[in-house]
Amino acid sequence: MSRWMNSLRARLARPRLAWLDAAGLEALDARPGQALDLLVSERLLQHLVCEPGLPLADEGALRAYARQLLSHYFGAAAQRWPLAPWRAGAAAGASALHGLDLAGLRATLAARQTALRGLRPAWAALLQALAPQHPDWASAPHAALAWVEGGLLCWLELRAGRVQALSHQRLAAPTLEALREALSERCTPGQPTLLLGYGLDAAELPALPGLRQLAPLDGKAPLLAWFERPTAPWAQAPRPDFVAPAGPRPARLAWPLAICGALVLATAAWSAWQGQKHLAQAGEQLAGLQARQSRQAPAVKPSQAGKRAAAGQEQQLQAQQQAAAAELQALLQQPWGVLLANVEQAGMGGVTPGGAGALSWLGLDYAAARRELRLEGLAGDQLQALQLVERLSAAPGWSEVVLSRFQAAEATAQGLRGQRFDLTAKLRPELLREDLARVSRSREAQP
Repeated sequence: MSRWMNSLRARLARPRLAWLDAAGLEALDARPGQALDLLVSERLLQHLVCEPGLPLADEGALRAYARQLLSHYFGAAAQRWPLAPWRAGAAAGASALHGLDLAGLRATLAARQTALRGLRPAWAALLQALAPQHPDWASAPHAALAWVEGGLLCWLELRAGRVQALSHQRLAAPTLEALREALSERCTPGQPTLLLGYGLDAAELPALPGLRQLAPLDGKAPLLAWFERPTAPWAQAPRPDFVAPAGPRPARLAWPLAICGALVLATAAWSAWQGQKHLAQAGEQLAGLQARQSRQAPAVKPSQAGKRAAAGQEQQLQAQQQAAAAELQALLQQPWGVLLANVEQAGMGGVTPGGAGALSWLGLDYAAARRELRLEGLAGDQLQALQLVERLSAAPGWSEVVLSRFQAAEATAQGLRGQRFDLTAKLRPELLREDLARVSRSREAQP
């Protein structure tokens, strides 16, 4: 039970930033019930930025090109390196993870009951954090970012907000003098450059043309505050992530649905507790009745009807308590992660040609004993709701998917508008799969 609860807590927990370098998991504070957003040291990475105009239409083509190029420079071992491709406008590239067993990392964190929410290259996380803080720098015609990890310099060049170059340079020594020599060849007066890092022998670098140092450089480790995800992300920032799922991330729906699942469990637990309380009260009432009868004259005996009534009441309360306990046990065994992923994907998939976006979910109710699910939400139009039914009906483990209500709705407290609907379905949890088939486009062709 505690393992299951830790897994649920990890799924719902806000991810905590942590630094991952050559020390690996030994240096991580990974606790049961937590979620981690890991930042990967540049010492474990290799990068490439694609030349403009290459015919790389999708992620598969980008991955294939990256593997071919990395294998050319680093040998056959690069074929097995995990890749994190990225696109930002017309720019594209990939980061490769070497010197770290990603499958082993996942397995170890799973054994520790810790969720892995992100595994981002340091350069990308730093750019995502700095760009909203320094918009003039990020959108300048020519700009650069210098990130230092002891004797390693990571150099990033931007052209009007687009990544143009990304490279590593080994310093002669982890000193300010070695860094100054390397940067003096790169920094120019017309190119604003931001500098951050750690692991050098002193804190302040002498002034260089266009260079702005944001923090001391003599720290023993990077400050995690430098990498905090911004509340208003910069649209042009690349977002490579070694553990991000393919396709758009439905983060807007994940938290409401996770909260719905937690509320279902809480309701079931409350029902079980109430059943146990009622059973205890019935036991006390029965004990009191027996005590009163024992104080009466020996000739007075309880009637058979009274005995049957008391026994019937006790059996009824026991049955209620057992039913509540069975419902709670069924809810605890429900694969909530897969179920919520199905609902999220179905909601994200229902996009109509007229421009209606993802569905907005209002409620979820699941009766585990009967395997019946009810969803309540807002759709842009009736076609969007019908596409939702079509997609879920075709998914493994889903059956009898029916719209039970569909009507125009006033704006909710959150300002949401649309067509309110209720959807009911039968589930076979053991057959659910994390990925849904794409919604059929057959209806979209209708006028």
